[in-house]
Amino acid sequence: MTNKFLIMSQRDDLVDQLQNICKKAHWNYDLVTTPTGLVVALEKQKISGIWWDMTEVSLDTTIATMILIRQQIQGPITVFVPHLTDRIQRKLYRAQVDDIIPLPITPAVFRPLIEQRLWTYHYPQLHPLSSPDPVNEKGVTTAGTWKISQKDYTVTKNGVTIDLTPKEFQLLSYLVDHRGQVLSRDQLVNGVWGYDILDTSRIVDIHISHLRDKLEDDSQHPAHLLTVRGFGYKFI
Repeated sequence: MTNKFLIMSQRDDLVDQLQNICKKAHWNYDLVTTPTGLVVALEKQKISGIWWDMTEVSLDTTIATMILIRQQIQGPITVFVPHLTDRIQRKLYRAQVDDIIPLPITPAVFRPLIEQRLWTYHYPQLHPLSSPDPVNEKGVTTAGTWKISQKDYTVTKNGVTIDLTPKEFQLLSYLVDHRGQVLSRDQLVNGVWGYDILDTSRIVDIHISHLRDKLEDDSQHPAHLLTVRGFGYKFI
C-alpha cells in the first residue's frame, strides 16, 4: 500500500522540500495549513504519518492537537521546530511525538528517518503504542459509575455524557494515566499545561474543583479524585 502523509505548514520552502521527498519516495501527501484543517483531514482518510511545522503554531496548540490525534494514527508524527530547546523536546515527547527536527531540515537524512519509522510501525510489537491498555484494551477506564474514554475524549457518569472543557479532560486523562500515583501541583501543571505559570496551586485546585463538581457524587468527599494533603492529588 502506498504511504500517505499529512503536511501541516505555511512555509513554502519547507513544503517544497517535503513534496520533493514524497515524489522521490513515491509517497502520497495532502497539504493543510492549520491545525484545524489537519484534524478534519485526518478524520476523512487513512494516513501513514504527520509532518507538523511549528513555525506558526504555539507549543500549547501543538501539544493539545497531538493529544487529540495520537490514538487516531498508528504512524509516525514528526514536528519541525524553528528554535529547539530542552523544554520543547520534553513537552512534545510526552505528547507522544516520534521525532522533533530543528529547521532547516536535511532532506538526505529526513527520508531515511521516515523510512525507519515506517518500518517500526510495520512491526507493532516494537512500538510502545501497540501495548494493550492496562485498564481496558479499548482505551476506556471505569471508576465506579464513570467511564473515561481517552480514545474518543468522552466522559460519562451513569451513562450520561459529562461536558468537560479541553483542559479539564486533559487534567483528568493525566491523572488516569498515573492512576494511584500522588502527583504534585507542579507535576500536573508540567504535564497538562506544558509551561510554567505563576499561580500553580490555584490553577490546579480550580480545575480539580470543577472536575469534582461535575463528576463526584459528593464533591466535598470525593471517591476518585483525592487530595493527598501536603503532596497533591491522585486518581483511584
